[in-house]
Formats: sequence, C-alpha cells, structure tokens
Amino acid sequence: MINETQLNEHFQHISYEKKISRSVNELVSTDPNLVMKRWRDERDNLLWGIYGWKVYVIGAESWIGKTTFVNQVARNVARTWTRVVKYSLEDRMEDIGKEELYYEINRWRFPEERYDWVKFVNNEYWTIGSKYYDEWFDKRLQEAQDKLSKENIIELDKIKQINIEELVYLMSEECYKWTKLFVIDHLHYFEFDGKWDRLDLQIQNVMQQINELARKRNIAVILVAHYRNNTPEDKDPDPSWFKDWASIKQVANIIIQIVRDDNEWKSYFHLSKLRWPIKKTVLETTFNLSTFEYSFTKSQKQISKEQEFMKK
Repeated sequence: MINETQLNEHFQHISYEKKISRSVNELVSTDPNLVMKRWRDERDNLLWGIYGWKVYVIGAESWIGKTTFVNQVARNVARTWTRVVKYSLEDRMEDIGKEELYYEINRWRFPEERYDWVKFVNNEYWTIGSKYYDEWFDKRLQEAQDKLSKENIIELDKIKQINIEELVYLMSEECYKWTKLFVIDHLHYFEFDGKWDRLDLQIQNVMQQINELARKRNIAVILVAHYRNNTPEDKDPDPSWFKDWASIKQVANIIIQIVRDDNEWKSYFHLSKLRWPIKKTVLETTFNLSTFEYSFTKSQKQISKEQEFMKK
C-alpha cells in the first residue's frame, strides 16, 4: 500500500527550467575553498577535488596497495582541517595503527636507517637484549605517535562485524558533527543478513543506502571493494572485475582501479568510470620510499593516446 503523504514528501515532478535553475544556484554557491582536495597534483586536476554527494570506489587485487592509498587520501584531506571518518571493517584497529606508525617512523629516513616491518611488529627494536635493539627507537616511535595523534581522523572501534543499517546510523550521527569525508574499507566485509538468498542483492542494498546517505547529507564516500577470484590477466581493469559488480558500477560516481607492475616498480591508476565530462584516464605512480606517499603523473601510455588523438 502506497503512503501518499510520504510519497509526496520524497518525490515531486518539476520542470526542466527548475532543474537548470537549481544547478545554476548550486554552481555559483560552490565555494572553491571548501572543495576537499589533497589527492595531490594530477588527481586534483583530473577529478576536480573530492565532492560531497559522490561515491568513489577503489579496487585492486590483494596486496596491491588500495588500503595504503585510501589511508593516504584520508590523511591528506584531514590535514586541510576537514573532519574525516574511517571505517576499517576487516582489520583490527590496532594492526592498522601499527602499519601507520611503521610508515611514519620510516618517513624521510635513508635506506640504511629504515626499520624492517617484521622486526618492527615483533618489537625487536625496543626490547633491550634483542639482537636488533636500537637506542633511538624509543624516541623515534614517540615522535611518530605525537605526529599521528594530531590527525583529524575519527576511527571505528568495534568488537563485531557491523551491518549496513548500523553503519548508516553511525554515519548519520557523524554528519551532525560536520564530517565531510567517509572512508569504508571494505564493501564485502559487512555483516550480511542470512534471510537474503543472494549476496549480490545485499551488495546492491548496501550501495544504494550509502549513495542515498551521500546525496542526502552532501558527504563524500570512498569505498574499497574486492575483486572476484578469476580476473583476466594482461587486460586493463574493468568494473566487472568486482565481486557482485553490477550495483557497484551502477551506483559509483567514480571508480579507480589500481594495477601494479612489479618489474618497473610502478602502479597504474585506471579511472574506469567517471560521471564528469572527463576522458577516462590512466595515472602512473611510484611509491616514494622516502616519504611513503604516491607520486602521480599522467602515464606515458595515456600521453601517447592523447598525442595520437591530436594528430587526427
């Protein structure tokens, strides 16, 4: 039975003139100083910053660096005094924190000064009597802790998996605190309802609820999603690589898919879906071991394509 009161509250027919008028009003009221940036350089130029009401989906094979990338984006945006909330649904909060401390303590250190990950998490640099004990480790770890403690990022402390209704409620509460960017890592780690027969329909429900909240509260959402197991080799990535991909492609405003070339120590960021009038683009990047950040340029492959196009 249709509730006519709710129907009229949520939907209405308007003229094309009114639609264009709304668009003009939104355009001229956009404050460029409030558009979230610091994706850095080429990314900011191509994507025009990070806008509210947009859903950005990040995908890659396992161990390629998608979590490292979204963590970097979250930190960069937070440093512009924008409130950022990050939901790491798969990993323990403490494990993620150790990784971020590891990157920070190694930042700007020469190769011979960098700490090894395994020895770091095993606490062999701190423990007196250990073969790898470092008298400077205590001071350096404290410096890393002090620096990271200043980040304007809110995390989720959890003792169980979260379902989409719970997450949407928490996000709605954070919106009242002026949070503008949410990072969700990752889509396929929600607690799903066993009453549903098909996982793809539950994924569709998640995507639609996140998209509705983004539009309603004018927030940006960066969502990490996993691939299915049988992705093709030697082909450019495609949205169909995602698990239960149809609703992901349909709802996402922008999809970024990361491919790594281990032979050249480079990664390629394929912008495989854009709803702005921008050409699909490939960005080339190396992970700078001095700063533990990505350095982006337009890929040579993309430049060659554009040069060929200009000759025609």
